[in-house]
This record gives sequence, C-alpha cells and structure tokens, in this order.
Amino acid sequence: MSKSKSDRQRAANAIARVRRDSTSVTGPRAPSAPLPRLEMLAGGEFVGWDACVDAKIRLSYLPVAQLPSKCRRAVQIAIDDTTARTLRRCRAVLFELSTSVVARIDVSQAAARCHEALAFNLAALGCPQASAEISAAAAQHVSFLLSQEYYGEAYLCLRAAIVWASDACQDLTHEPYNPEPNYARLSKCELNAERWHAFGYALRDAEAQLQAADDVLRGGAGMTAPQDGDLALDFLGDGVAYPTPEEVAETRARESAAAPERPEPTAVRTLVVVPSLGHLAKPTTYAQERRDSPRAEFDRIAGKALPLLGAPDPQAFVEGGSAAAPWLRPVFETLAQDLVGAPYAWLRPTVLVSSPGTGKTATVRAVARLLGLPLRLYSAAGASDGSFGGTSRQWGTGRASIPLQAILQEETATVAVGIDEIEKSSADRRNGSLGDVLLPFLERENAKSIFDLYIETGVNLSAVTYLATANSISGIPEALRDRLRILEVPSPGIEHLPVVAANLVSEIRAERGLDAAWLPDLDGEELDLVGKHWRGGSLRPLRRLVETVLAGRDRLAPRH
Repeated sequence: MSKSKSDRQRAANAIARVRRDSTSVTGPRAPSAPLPRLEMLAGGEFVGWDACVDAKIRLSYLPVAQLPSKCRRAVQIAIDDTTARTLRRCRAVLFELSTSVVARIDVSQAAARCHEALAFNLAALGCPQASAEISAAAAQHVSFLLSQEYYGEAYLCLRAAIVWASDACQDLTHEPYNPEPNYARLSKCELNAERWHAFGYALRDAEAQLQAADDVLRGGAGMTAPQDGDLALDFLGDGVAYPTPEEVAETRARESAAAPERPEPTAVRTLVVVPSLGHLAKPTTYAQERRDSPRAEFDRIAGKALPLLGAPDPQAFVEGGSAAAPWLRPVFETLAQDLVGAPYAWLRPTVLVSSPGTGKTATVRAVARLLGLPLRLYSAAGASDGSFGGTSRQWGTGRASIPLQAILQEETATVAVGIDEIEKSSADRRNGSLGDVLLPFLERENAKSIFDLYIETGVNLSAVTYLATANSISGIPEALRDRLRILEVPSPGIEHLPVVAANLVSEIRAERGLDAAWLPDLDGEELDLVGKHWRGGSLRPLRRLVETVLAGRDRLAPRH
C-alpha cells in the first residue's frame, strides 16, 4: 500500500473510531465533574446533562474567599439563580478579575479559566454571542488539529462548530431551558462526505488557477493576465459534474504509482504557544503596520505551531561546557541529566549560587549556547514590580511577559530566560514582586496555560528554560526556592589559570575586534606573573590583571 493510501486509511480509521465512540476525546457521556475546555470544544457533556447544574459546580471551584467582594457577589448570585442573565454578568466580572493587575496570579488565572468555560453553559441557555464565541474557537482548533493530523478530534470539533454556529443565529435566552445531552444534538449533524469532497476538489482547482494566473503575470512584458476560464488548464467548466470519490481515488492511485519516491520528511516537534486572538479587536491597517496593538503584534504566531528545538547529546553538552570551564564539570553533569531522552531542549528551573565574580552569568550564557537556545537576560537587581509577567493594556505602556516577548522575537517555543541576581529583587509588593510573579512560570503544569495580561488569553510557556543566578540563597523567598534546583557553582583554582586566562583574552579580542595574530594568549612568563597575584576565586580581579599584562605588551612593543 502506498504511503498516501496508508495515510488516508489512518485518517479514515481515526474518524470512524470517534464516530463510534467519542468519549476518548470528549470525556464521559455522563461526567461527574465539569469537563476541561478542550473536551467541551469537541462536544463534551455537562454534569447531569444540565448546563445550570454544571455551571453551579464550576463556579463552586473558584477560590471564593480570595475573590473581591464585587466578584464574590456575582458568583454567589449565579450559583443561587443560574440563568443566562446571571451567568452573563458573572462572566463579565470574572473577565475583569482575570485582567486585573492587582489580583493574585493564581486567582486571576482561575477567573480566566472559569470565564472561558462558562461560555459553554451560557450558549446552552440560548445566548447567541456565547454560541458564536465557542463556534469560532472550535473552528480555530480544527485548523490546528488538521495541521497536526489529528483527524478524529478535528471531525468532532468541526461538527460542534457547525452546531454552535447554527445556535448563534437566534437569541433563545428568554425561552425555557430543557436539559438534554449534547451528543443527541451533535449526532444529528450530518457532514456529507461527497459534498465536502466536491468542495475540497473545487478549492484545489481554485488554488491552481490563482497560481497559474500569478505565474503568467510574472512571465514578462507582453503577457496578458488571464481572465476567468481563459487558462489552458483542464478545469471543470460550469454544468460539468465533479468526479466521484471512486474516480478521484483511481486517478490518485495512478499518480502515486507514476510519481518517484520522495524521502520521508524529518518530523519536527511543535507547540502552539499563543492560541487564537479572535477575542481581540481586529487592528486597523495603520495599527497593523505599526504593530501597536496586541493582535497586530502577536498575530504572526497566533495559532501557529512553533518549533521545539532538539535537545543536544548529553555527553557532548558536558564535554563542550567542561572544555571551556573544567571546574564547572559537576554543574554541566547535573544539568545534562535533564537532557537524557528529552524530546526537546529544556532544563528544570535552576539557580546557580556562588560568591560574586565567579562567572555565573557567563555560565548561563554558555549553557544556553550549548543547548542551542536563544537567551534573554533579565536583571533582577532592584526589580520592584511584577512587570516580568507582563502589564495590562489598561496602563499606557502594556506589554507581554518577558518569556512571551522572547518567543515572539525568535518564533520558537523553546527559549532560555536568564534571571540575573535573583536574590536582589525588591520584597516590596505594592506594585507586585518578581518573586510572586515568577511562581507559575516555574511550575511546568501551570506554565502550560499562563494568562497573559497583555493579550488577555492563556499561553503555553511550558517549553521555556529558566536559569537564575544568586550570590546566596538567603535573599530568595522560600516559595521561590521550592521551585528552583539550587546548584553551588565552584570557583576556579590556580590550576585552572591557563584555561581561564585564555578565555579572558578571547573575550578581550572579541571586544577589540582583533584576532589571535594581533592579540595572542598569555605566554608562560606572563601566566607566572599573573599567578603570583591571583590564587583562584573571583574572575574580576583576574581580568584586571590580564588587562594590565596586555597593556604592558602595548607599552613595551617596538615602534617602527
């Protein structure tokens, strides 16, 4: 069987499986607890098949005691009297809380999740806006699922999107609500395969027609752009029936047999970091050009599967790092444990601790380079707010979180974020604190859906590597220490002087734009001279000594 046939067979099998039993995707037919958003997008059920009962339970999961009084009242009213009106009001208040810059991160995230989930309950109660919202979300998810070849899940989401789109055509919030299982309604939605096939065939022809027209326009002077029906291609004209699925399958079989075998493409792991931004206002042409709105800024990665950079060989990682800094071999060996069998380049959140001047920041740069990850260094010294996690557009200068900015710039889901001198961040919480904001970023499960204040949606930052530095752990809050792997960084000794001096001279060469011919490494006598004044420890005095020796070279060099 050819590869194309086997691929089609696998897709057909996946769709047939979910049509027989969709519970592997949508969750149980009679759930005892509210289902997650993705299962609901595929057509999941409410608790007790009742949107009101499901909403009451979902709202009861909120940390009510930690909610502001306004939000607490709206939640309690919606629990006591669950109607379209009370749920709509409750969603509005939860959205305000989810975008608040003063709310605790865990509370705002819980509010954001509940706000998204209540759209399903509100749609079931007849709200056309909620139906349109989840129909658009399901359609967007279909596009992603097809790109990942999850055909069974895509079929269920497409079916659900069509049903909710039909619900969005009329307002039924004033009609009596009759609870019923979702699958009964969804099963009535027939996706006629022949009609979809004819549509797909027409779409393929249209794309070929447009491409041919573009080729003619690029053909040079004297060529005329074709009009409709003018192309010398074998397209089907008006009134001609489209081929049947059997005829298309026969044609494709002949094409597949005649086509040369192509090499298998290399599979690249991907991750969607930013979901659809359809909830944000569409930017004007001016805003799109300037990229001065959240949607205009992040549209190029919204819903896009970004690559996950592959993990390096653990042994090569250790040897590469130890060659330049042999005293750091224990550090590289510990970090390399995270790379054994890793599907992509990622390290557990780690803080490198040692006395000042021992090269911790340089070690962070070396680790990121060996991992092949783009690095963003964030200085925590004196940081007195929570802007690391992004700022809301309610302020004049809203922006996304530091990791999300790095992902946008690099267009890869795997980046490294270095947090320099983390123990020196301010403990003042009046404007938020770095220590508090970092907590959800450092927990991988929470990082899969961090609510970003700037683009007002959950983003998946679980593939980001965090490396911090500190002179001591005494200034690091206890909650932050619990989430960080603490590694003591050894200081270089006198036995490492030749390697360290060579590294410093290499840095100075790069700074001055010279090569080794113009600025060679220290010779034996120069190393002996430096060794009399540096016996190990901080690299800063050693650099000053090396610079002094190099300056002496310049003064003693013969002039011609």
